Amino acid sequence: MIRLWSAFLVCSLASPTLALELPSGAVKNAEIRVAPAEFARNRFDGSEVPQISLPGEMQVEAWQINGDGQTNYQLMQAMLDQLTDDGFRVVFQCQTVSCGGYDFRFWVGKFTAPDLFIDLGSYQYATVQKGDEFVGLLVSHGGADGFVQVSRTVTTAETTPASISTTPASSVTSTGLAGALLSTGHVVLSDVSFETGSARLGTGSDTQLAELADFLNSSPNARLALVGHTDSEGSLDGNIALSKKRAISVRTQLVEAFGVPANQLLAEGVGFLSPLSSNRTPEGRESNRRVEAVLLSTE
Repeated sequence: MIRLWSAFLVCSLASPTLALELPSGAVKNAEIRVAPAEFARNRFDGSEVPQISLPGEMQVEAWQINGDGQTNYQLMQAMLDQLTDDGFRVVFQCQTVSCGGYDFRFWVGKFTAPDLFIDLGSYQYATVQKGDEFVGLLVSHGGADGFVQVSRTVTTAETTPASISTTPASSVTSTGLAGALLSTGHVVLSDVSFETGSARLGTGSDTQLAELADFLNSSPNARLALVGHTDSEGSLDGNIALSKKRAISVRTQLVEAFGVPANQLLAEGVGFLSPLSSNRTPEGRESNRRVEAVLLSTE
């Protein structure tokens, strides 16, 4: 059933030309300013997300809509209708697969859970423009709640809000694998390998897993999602199941061989929906059979 938008909460995003409304039950979890202002203009191309880069800052807010009964499409479309009625035009719009999957989310997402939960297998994004003003919308759901990241260009006349601290806990190291996790939010476990059709860990996996375990054991508040990936051979359903088994294999090894508490680790799989390389070559397919670590929280 489509949720009626008869009651609204006006975002604090209101500017001289922007007034975006969210449904009742919306709560702002976080807010930051970042520079430069960048908005996606195309899907992940295998190495990066093409961006519209503008001088100055953009304001980014993470919103949670408690008990949201809409789909991603309904929530996104309701916001786009408001913006197009206000004179904005859609520059770029995509959903999970057409965005580029897992990689796109980590290029455009500025927050991690619990401030912003983005389902890696189900989200939508849009960039809209009116003159010199741009707005980016990232929408997903977690459980019964909706999550929205809204990014917008800001004018120099606007007051800079209090910044949100992103300083990691002092126990978290800032070099090597840990440094990559902290700076980008995710890292490919490149030493962890799998044969075609198998969830069995290949030889040489333990060196990198030991480094990951050191990070987790020294940072008891850190939580990771292990996300499995496959090459494109076979069906989507079969590959999603296989990719999750691969993530579970890594989780099991970290828990049983390295003593990482199980509650610090999630294991999920996205099949062949987010390749690193072309599946047309044996080398490309091998690189796509992987597990990535996604940093969810350090506090």
